[in-house]
Amino acid sequence: MYKEIVRVKSLDEIETILSKHSDDYYFIDKELKSVEHKNPVKSLGARYLIKKSILDFLELNNEFKDIEIENEQNGKPVISFKGRVKDKIDDKKIRNVQVSISHSRNFVSTLVVIE
Repeated sequence: MYKEIVRVKSLDEIETILSKHSDDYYFIDKELKSVEHKNPVKSLGARYLIKKSILDFLELNNEFKDIEIENEQNGKPVISFKGRVKDKIDDKKIRNVQVSISHSRNFVSTLVVIE
């Protein structure tokens, strides 16, 4: 199985989505701290789009905090899973999830590749 999921949203759309809940609904403390010196809408928006892509693929709804996105020193995003998300990934025998993030002045785009 191999699936590519591309999402593109304007910063206005992302702000509207993220304002529906508090930050701790979507993100763990470590993720929130990692964007303190960055544009939070772009950085958190990218994380949200990645998490939403994975949750939609797994047919889950609100398990945002079961997906943790960190960055290596070179900036490469690295994902880890726990809880119901990890269980679904194991059930579907998913071996690898890779992501790419890009943003411009007004848009954020993400690519999620599931193997």
